[in-house]
Amino acid sequence: MILQVHKAVYIGDLEGLVFTNKKDWAIIHASQKFHYKLFGWDYKNNKPPKTHPCYLKYKEEHEISLNLVDGGPHLYEWFGVEGFKELLDFIDHNINLNRKIFIHCDKGESRSPSIALLYLAKRVGALNKNSYLEACSEFTKIYPKYNPLGIAEYLYINWSKIF
Repeated sequence: MILQVHKAVYIGDLEGLVFTNKKDWAIIHASQKFHYKLFGWDYKNNKPPKTHPCYLKYKEEHEISLNLVDGGPHLYEWFGVEGFKELLDFIDHNINLNRKIFIHCDKGESRSPSIALLYLAKRVGALNKNSYLEACSEFTKIYPKYNPLGIAEYLYINWSKIF
C-alpha cells in the first residue's frame, strides 16, 4: 500500500516498497523488521549485536533505515527529539532534490504516518502545529488509517521540542 498525503510525501507499508525506485525516491524505513532484513539479521538465529554501528540506524543520502518497533513511548527515547529533527531535515533535503518521499513501517498505521504528520505540521504548515492533538485531528481526515501506538504519546509529550 502507498498513499500520497502531500505533494511529494507518501506513506505506506512494507508492500509499498515495490512501487518505489531509489533513483526517484528517498525512503524512510521505520521498521525493525525491514532494518533487520537489510543487514541479514533475524529474531531467532542471528540477532544483531547492540554494539553494531548500524544497530539503531543506517543512513545514506536517499535512504534511512531505523530499528523502530511499535510499543510504549519509551521505545523512542533512544531516537529522541534530535532523531525526529533529522528525519524532517532528510525529507526537506530530498524534496529539494526533486525526489518523492516514501515513509513506511510494517502496516502503514503508526510509525510512518506519525513521521508524515510531524513533517506536514512542523515543516509544511499543512496541519496545525500548535499541538500534537490538533495536528492528529486534522491528519486523520487525510489519512483515516492512522492508528498510532507509543509514538503518539512520545510526540504528544515532546511536540514543542521538535521543529
